[in-house]
Amino acid sequence: MNETILKRSWWIRNWKWLLVTSAMLSFITFFFLMTGNATFRYGSVLVQPDLIHNAHRKAQVNENVIEKLGHLSSHNFFRLLEGEVTYANDYNTVTITVGIRGTKGRGKLDIIANRDKENWQYQKITVRIKGPYKVCIPILEH
Repeated sequence: MNETILKRSWWIRNWKWLLVTSAMLSFITFFFLMTGNATFRYGSVLVQPDLIHNAHRKAQVNENVIEKLGHLSSHNFFRLLEGEVTYANDYNTVTITVGIRGTKGRGKLDIIANRDKENWQYQKITVRIKGPYKVCIPILEH
């Protein structure tokens, strides 16, 4: 008795996972083409949460900010996406704009900081409020 075993081709056996893998790689490639290096810029700020948190804390205790915006709620990643992150000077200077919200309104927190080895030294912290008229509240200036 001769039995022949028919073997299906590689494509027929594996087309499902190949299609899924190709779709995922295409999506990832498209995502990075559309966002450029923004993913890495925002990610590097998220790795250093104290950079924004310390500036946010300084803005929370400022009397002018409390008067205009009320008590500020804590910052999160989505408020960072409302703003912008820019690095300069071989990643030793950062300019960050973060959305902030208070009980009376919302605005933007602008931060300029320079890295001194492991620590960030703030050069400028400002709160901007658009509202019916533009207000700029300086928190820290060097």
